[in-house]
Amino acid sequence: MTEFFESLSALLAFYAIAIVASLVLVVQIALALLGFDDVDADLDAGGGMGFLSVRALVAFFGGLGWTGVIMLENGASLPAATAAGIGAGLALMLMMAWIIRLIYSFQETGTIDLKNAIGQVGTVYVTVPARRSGTGRIRVAVQGRVKIAAALTGSGEPITAEKRVRVTDLVDSRTLLVEPLGEIGEEG
Repeated sequence: MTEFFESLSALLAFYAIAIVASLVLVVQIALALLGFDDVDADLDAGGGMGFLSVRALVAFFGGLGWTGVIMLENGASLPAATAAGIGAGLALMLMMAWIIRLIYSFQETGTIDLKNAIGQVGTVYVTVPARRSGTGRIRVAVQGRVKIAAALTGSGEPITAEKRVRVTDLVDSRTLLVEPLGEIGEEG
């Protein structure tokens, strides 16, 4: 009888891991669809390409949880289910890290240099908070292509969506400093 309860609690633990990982995956997909595609906060300094990125960890726990559930539901022992879950999780984690590196390698070859955005006029895509208190996103033409980039402002007021801005500087390799423009048609 105790074996039944031990296997039941192990099954519930695997289900909990799998469901939480799946929910995090759904949130990541939703954020990506809303334009927040660089939300992946790395645990190492890999710039979105690391082995321990949030996406890779979600893949690990998803593989661990769902493989453990499948194994236990098909009569495997807890050690076998755990080993198979860890193996599947590591395989998915490595695959996700490889896919992320591949995607970022394609992005890097675009050779868009955001320094070329300085002086350009763009449009706010996601509200840019006031006084550099957070990043927003803008659409701006750079090197003949429209780029959506992270943006900060020193302005005392937030710059809301669809407002026009001028890029004044490059904060880092991925973030632009912007200032608000007046009404449409004002270039000053």
